[in-house]
Amino acid sequence: MNAYTRQCAGRPGGAVGTPPPVCGLPAGDNGPRTRTAECSESGRLGGFTAGQLGRLCDLVGIDGARRTAHQRALAELLGPAAARPLAEPPPSQSSVSDDHTPVEFSLTFPTGTAAALRVLADPGCAAGTLRDSAWTALAAVERLAAQQGLRLDELKDLSDLFLPPVPHGPLTLWCALELRPGDAPGLKLYLNPGARGVERSMETVGEAMARLGHGRAYEPVRRYVASRFPERAAFMFFALDVGSWAEPRVKVYVVHHQATAADAAEAARLVPGACPERVAELCRRIGGDEPFGRLPLISCYSFTGADAGRPTGHAIHVPVRAYVRDDRAAHDHAKWLLRRYGVHSAPLDRALAALTARQLGAGVGLIPYLSLVQAGRRAPRITVYLSSEAYGVLPPREDAVPGVPADGGHSAAAHTTPDGPSADG
Repeated sequence: MNAYTRQCAGRPGGAVGTPPPVCGLPAGDNGPRTRTAECSESGRLGGFTAGQLGRLCDLVGIDGARRTAHQRALAELLGPAAARPLAEPPPSQSSVSDDHTPVEFSLTFPTGTAAALRVLADPGCAAGTLRDSAWTALAAVERLAAQQGLRLDELKDLSDLFLPPVPHGPLTLWCALELRPGDAPGLKLYLNPGARGVERSMETVGEAMARLGHGRAYEPVRRYVASRFPERAAFMFFALDVGSWAEPRVKVYVVHHQATAADAAEAARLVPGACPERVAELCRRIGGDEPFGRLPLISCYSFTGADAGRPTGHAIHVPVRAYVRDDRAAHDHAKWLLRRYGVHSAPLDRALAALTARQLGAGVGLIPYLSLVQAGRRAPRITVYLSSEAYGVLPPREDAVPGVPADGGHSAAAHTTPDGPSADG
């Protein structure tokens, strides 16, 4: 979801400054056949992102057979875009990421358990029009669901709202897989509340929540957004959990325009059990007390079948890439957040190494978002979003305005440290 909010604020850097990865010769290569095969795979969008996904699967303990199945599922979601050489431009201006790679990864760190891996794809990225994108994506999701024996009843019930004959942009249907060791993947669908027009997004989300039986629980969120719509608050995604979930959720993402840390804390008060002070602490650390004007803060409200007239979960998504000079500073914020909630940051360091060999100080956007999730009496969960950077790397920001650096002080020096990852000892 890296670049989606560019419609709300400026892009967090300049032009893409680093060329696509160059196909390399593996150790022990003995002839042109190996070189050609290696280049044909890693030099294409599908092969490049499948390689990243495979290394991340290894990191979280997913076995070889499932890893291969997940890589195949990603390639099938990408469709014809998977075969495109990285030397060519991206298949479309997909808003999944800043460089238009139609793939994004994330790691969620629940306290006391292993990290969970998720991969997001834009299945309609290679379609020529938004209408074609919608039907291409729907067909890809239907094939994936059929392969896994999943029903798409909720999506079919809402198709007139989110997949109309003439959809509005900037997206139609995205699909994410939550990958679990020893289990089938969980399927998540992301839909555009403004598919029938941004001006009708309040109506669209309200009708969808009523059809799914969450009308009463959604009411506090509806009132909150309605009093600020569209200048201060708007809808970003409508999301559905499909398939094998212990507690499937419906989620509504709300963009907060020009919000402060205090505003974000106020938005969290709609959810029983969410601690607004935790939300304010994270936002203030990254952006200080000024409004988040470059890219907006995002609240995600979760709803389950066990609701009691209120949302059951809240997540704050902070676009860290817009408020730091480079990924070294973003990494410092991520490490602080993990440690703050008792989670070791070594798996994050290994994940970054699995995605890229570049120095963290050489660009910004590898870590686009940091998220704090609170639901009921459960311990908070941390999600770190990770960009593929298949097509390029945004240069460091020279106009970064730091919040609070990792050492807890207020000096900007912590954001201008030398290149190189600062892994835990």
